[in-house]
Amino acid sequence: MTAPTYKPILPRRRPLWIVVLAGMLVFGFYQERAKVQLNHYVHVLQENPGVAEMSAELREKWFDVNPQPKRIHYYVMERTWNGFHRYSLPQLARMKWALSIGILLVFFALDVLFLRTTGHFERWPWLIVMYAIAGTIMAAFLVLVPGKAGYSVAHEFLAFLQSPLPSLLIVLVPSLFERMRTDGPTD
Repeated sequence: MTAPTYKPILPRRRPLWIVVLAGMLVFGFYQERAKVQLNHYVHVLQENPGVAEMSAELREKWFDVNPQPKRIHYYVMERTWNGFHRYSLPQLARMKWALSIGILLVFFALDVLFLRTTGHFERWPWLIVMYAIAGTIMAAFLVLVPGKAGYSVAHEFLAFLQSPLPSLLIVLVPSLFERMRTDGPTD
């Protein structure tokens, strides 16, 4: 009896997928840093309404005199990004949504690239299904659960999509199930 041959889960001969995975991790770190900076800036403006009404120059001076250092997870913010000073709170809220959507599109493209470089591109429909399910859950919690609780759940699903996990799951899980099915039970 000959052992079945399988398509490699993560090909060693063409390790371009490692570069894609590293790119996902690096991009993930910096995109999260940008969102944390933006959220912190918005929070400071909401806590200090007078600052939100200032001109960009006065806001910059206010932040220089009143730094708002904060540690969120492993991100330490010593100062704010000066580019934020020229935007109003509603503009910053739109920027936050645009940033999230843009990042999501970049991660979708990276997921597709990961599937292609691992040789599992035929599984791309599962990527669509995974994004659709996560998007539906995010929308449901944002609409049906008011306040911080709904936002927190939606944020966690967004964080899942903005990581290498969707493409890793789509590559690993079916490949491992295929091996379990064809190998049968072992003694």
